[in-house]
Amino acid sequence: MCDSPGIMYFLKKPMPYKKAEKFFKCNFWPSFSGDGVTGGRMITLMSRVTEAKFEVTPCLDKAKENLIGFFVSINIPACVIGNNAFLHILVYESAKIAMTFLKDYLKNIGVHEKYIELIKLRNAFIKSLDLTYLLKFNSVEEAVAMRDELELRINSIYHYLPTTKRPHVGEDISRSVYLDVRNHLSLLAYIKWQDNPGKKKYGLYDGADSVDPEVKKKIYSVSKYGLRIELKITEAYLKKNHSDMMNVMEWKDPKKSEKVIADVFQKLRSMLRLDEDFRHNKHRSYDFAKLDENVQKFLTSYYAGKENCKNEEGDSSEKLPTLDEMTKNQRYELKKKIYEKTRIDISIPWKYHKRLKAMDWLVQPKPPVLSKKYRELWPYVFNRRNMPMFLKKVKNAGAVWAYKPNVESQTSDVSDLMGDEPCVEAVAAKPYRGIGSLKIPNLANMADD
Repeated sequence: MCDSPGIMYFLKKPMPYKKAEKFFKCNFWPSFSGDGVTGGRMITLMSRVTEAKFEVTPCLDKAKENLIGFFVSINIPACVIGNNAFLHILVYESAKIAMTFLKDYLKNIGVHEKYIELIKLRNAFIKSLDLTYLLKFNSVEEAVAMRDELELRINSIYHYLPTTKRPHVGEDISRSVYLDVRNHLSLLAYIKWQDNPGKKKYGLYDGADSVDPEVKKKIYSVSKYGLRIELKITEAYLKKNHSDMMNVMEWKDPKKSEKVIADVFQKLRSMLRLDEDFRHNKHRSYDFAKLDENVQKFLTSYYAGKENCKNEEGDSSEKLPTLDEMTKNQRYELKKKIYEKTRIDISIPWKYHKRLKAMDWLVQPKPPVLSKKYRELWPYVFNRRNMPMFLKKVKNAGAVWAYKPNVESQTSDVSDLMGDEPCVEAVAAKPYRGIGSLKIPNLANMADD
């Protein structure tokens, strides 16, 4: 979702790591090699608004001689609202809030303003991005049924993938469906009807405890009627399909943003082959008789689930080669011929093929808008209208503390951006109980820096 970006904030120009260690007031370098360093330490930070955690990693150039910037991995609604049930895809705004958190942390540890100002939004680039689409239904039962239909489609089209690439977690309403196909989008689909307790193993992740329990109950009473589809795109995907959109500033243009958002959803439809009119019933006898004789013979075996089985010994019928026995070109020609005449893709076994329904409901949804009936929940929607309120709250709260989890430290450079250990001790937090009472006027525009 746009609320969980991985963004690289480059400095205006690289800075030798020894100067960077001095000027940025923190020992970023846990691993040394001779007179140099091999990587930067990831710092786990905590929002003072909701206590949700996020991560910052200083990144080196390939020669491991200079600091080139900071990588931030953050769930924005978790850090400013404490809930992400309702959200619009606002990449530019999310990146701006993430930069505000980064700068406020540096300011809090005593970094001089002139070095903080080396970090500019115009020099921010996307490493990863989750785009979230919320499909609304009339009941939780319908949402569950559509999630199950989506899972069935995934397991039919990608029957050949190991289950580790198309797993599910949980059961009933809590079931989450995944799809991870090489060189494609990664998919997660689920129904958001409660907090995820698994995130609290090492402390609160999503900031949910900052929201009043009664408000949270109302939020989930509405969000459970929707199917949530999260599509992860990578730096490589953007470089290949929308290279200009790697720069965060390009997402400030709504028309450009909407084009990419629509394109990503269409990529999902293409992955699921939803624009293809597949047959899911066997041919009637008089239609079957119109087909080429060899096609009839192959489909007879195909319908019986024997498209890859050799004729049994003693079978006097004319032997047709199985798919495994055909050359690549032969398979292609047969597949093309049968698909054009019958709308059947013979690379998908019939037991899966016959389950391919139209799924007319899976179209790109509009951003969620809550009716006046749920006016008390409006401040909890991650949308452009609320953005000035969120920015004001972040700035007034003093932004972040360092957070110290009970895990081993790791290192990172520009190509390996993960690790885990803080620089300073965590500070105990006071509970924050929601934002519904804030009365902050909307600001017309958001400055870039």
